[in-house]
Amino acid sequence: MSERLAPSSPELQQFYSDRAAWRHSGEERMRFRKAAKLARVQPPARVLDVGARDGGLRRYLPDGVEYQGFEIAPEFAGPDIVTGDISGGLPFPDGSFDYAFCIEVLEHVPNPFHALGEFRRVLRPGCVLIVSIPNPYHIKEILWNVFKVPDRQGHIYGWTRQTMTRLAEMNGFRLDATGGTYLHPPIPMFSLLARSIVYRFIKDQST
Repeated sequence: MSERLAPSSPELQQFYSDRAAWRHSGEERMRFRKAAKLARVQPPARVLDVGARDGGLRRYLPDGVEYQGFEIAPEFAGPDIVTGDISGGLPFPDGSFDYAFCIEVLEHVPNPFHALGEFRRVLRPGCVLIVSIPNPYHIKEILWNVFKVPDRQGHIYGWTRQTMTRLAEMNGFRLDATGGTYLHPPIPMFSLLARSIVYRFIKDQST
């Protein structure tokens, strides 16, 4: 990504709008199923989905929850999907959600520490944050690194389990569980070989 792209800039928004059609339905289903399974959403609850696109996660959540999407690409705006850039903050009051999902988003955000701070702010104490990020040890990532394949997906950061856990701890979350998403072709796979790792974090009761 160009160094000229600043947080909350129109250029950053356009970068992801240009890639809005880059999706694989089989991979999305695997991510959503694993994320929903780890989250264990209990209705009634308020659920925030950052990087919502067209709100596909809703189909994997139980009835009786209040869903709120947040998405940088304006073409996905809708009655329950607000558009904006998390780099500029989330437009929701403190402690207004019981669950938050951040699926394949954090690795794209210019300031992930700030983004996690925003999740901490809008979640109630003791509530759940689900984060899905690419597995740095997946064969695809290793081959791209070895053969110096340029990134075209807008990935800025990557984390191991240890560093993701530490980043979350610094923002008032503790790791509760993890799980793998899929292999290629998209079939379920355990964490070590999975394309992405899903983390379940709990916000500290004291923050």
